[in-house]
Amino acid sequence: MNPMSKVPMLIAALAVLFAAPAMAQDEAPAADAPAADAPVADAAETAEGAAEADDSATEAERELDEDLQLFWGKRRAIEVVERRLFEKDGRIDITLVGGVIPNDDFLVYYPVIGRVGYNFSEAFAVEASFAYAIDVNSDLTNFLVDTIGLKRADIQEVIDLYYGVNILWAPIYGKVSLLGTKLTHFETFIGLGGGVVHSTEFDEENPNGQATRKPAGNTVLGFRWFVTDLINIRTEYRHFFFEKFGGGISTPVELSLGLGFTI
Repeated sequence: MNPMSKVPMLIAALAVLFAAPAMAQDEAPAADAPAADAPVADAAETAEGAAEADDSATEAERELDEDLQLFWGKRRAIEVVERRLFEKDGRIDITLVGGVIPNDDFLVYYPVIGRVGYNFSEAFAVEASFAYAIDVNSDLTNFLVDTIGLKRADIQEVIDLYYGVNILWAPIYGKVSLLGTKLTHFETFIGLGGGVVHSTEFDEENPNGQATRKPAGNTVLGFRWFVTDLINIRTEYRHFFFEKFGGGISTPVELSLGLGFTI
């Protein structure tokens, strides 16, 4: 065979050798395509299953909450204070009060009191009060008068009346169950104020007594029980401070019970 005739045959053989790998590479992706798509499908199915699981978990939690609410609702009914049922802002309080001042050794006072207040917010109020004090001999005084012959003039000072102005702050509002049948709304308040005390002082030179006026301060702790939006019952502890006849500080304590009207 002529050597020159072998050259075309060599070129053809080389072309076949190089073309075979290229054709194998082109055909491989087509053969493997289903395998490549399979993970994608599995991932979609997994995501869909997770979403269904999340939805079912959420629905189960809802059903559990509803069942718990029904269960506890049947076992007990508890009301929660979400808002004030008795609004005071901008309203006027009028209170008629009866009280007692029991901490004097020789006299027990029964003050008759009137109070008028204005609520400039739900928590704060300004209030004016006036009290006329009715005095009665204590058991100690009766004993000394009957046994030793003590004269009324030997009591050095008697409170006649007092009045003043207080700032009240009610930081606590709530409600309490009475015998498990009725919920009563209440508030707790504290206050600070000042005023004037009118008293009669007795000394050795003037056994008939001399009327005096003295500045006084006081502190307040009280509770207001709301019967209706208009009517309330009020209990208070007031501690007064003023100059005592002969020196020192007089500290009468007033305990009171009042009927209030909010208009």
